[in-house]
Amino acid sequence: MKTATVRQLRTEFSKVRDIIEREGEVVVTERGQAAYIIRSYQAPKKQAQEVPFDYYARLVKRMPKPISAKAAKAMDADRDDR
Repeated sequence: MKTATVRQLRTEFSKVRDIIEREGEVVVTERGQAAYIIRSYQAPKKQAQEVPFDYYARLVKRMPKPISAKAAKAMDADRDDR
C-alpha cells in the first residue's frame, strides 16, 4: 500500500491520483502518522426500485361516497325552510 502526505495531496494531486488508480488506495499521512485512506469511488449497487406510493388512490379511497339523488333532493327541500 502506497503512502502520500497531506502536502503531496495539495501540490502533486495528479501523481497521487495516478497511484490511487493503479494501487486502488493510498494511505495519507499527517506529521508522520497514518491519518486517512483514500480509495477510488465505487457506486453502490442498485437495489430493486420500490413502487412509488399512490397518493391519489389513497385520497379517492378515503373520500366520502356521493349522496343519492333522493338525499340531495331532501337536503334541497330542507334549505328552503330556513
